Amino acid sequence: MGPDVESLLDREARAALPLGRQLMLYLNPFALFKDASRGNVLVRQAALSYNRAMRWVLVTYLRRWALIAGLSFLCIAPGEALAAQSPIFLIPTAAIAVGFCIAVAVIATTAAAWLLLGVSRDH
Repeated sequence: MGPDVESLLDREARAALPLGRQLMLYLNPFALFKDASRGNVLVRQAALSYNRAMRWVLVTYLRRWALIAGLSFLCIAPGEALAAQSPIFLIPTAAIAVGFCIAVAVIATTAAAWLLLGVSRDH
C-alpha cells in the first residue's frame, strides 16, 4: 500500500475503488497500515506512530476472520458427510478446510501484530 493509506479511512474514498480492491481492503488486516521499515528514521518513526494509533482497526479484522474461521469450521463436517456420499464434494470440502486453516493463520498473525503494536519500546 502506498503513502495514501490515510485517504482509505474515508468511506467515500473506499467506495470509489474497484470491487477487487475493496475486497482486498475488507480481508487484508494490514492494508490500512504504513510500512515502518522504509525511509529515514523520521519517516519510520512517523509510520510506527501512525500504526500504533491505528491498532484499533485490527480488532475489526480479528472479529471478521474469527467469523470466517467459525463458519468454515461449521461447514467441514457437513462437507465430509456429503463427500462420503459423493466424491464430487471432496474438493469443495477440502477447500473449506484450507480456508479454515488460512483464517486461523490470519487470526494468529493479526493478534500478534495487535499485541506488538501495543508494546511501547520507550523505557
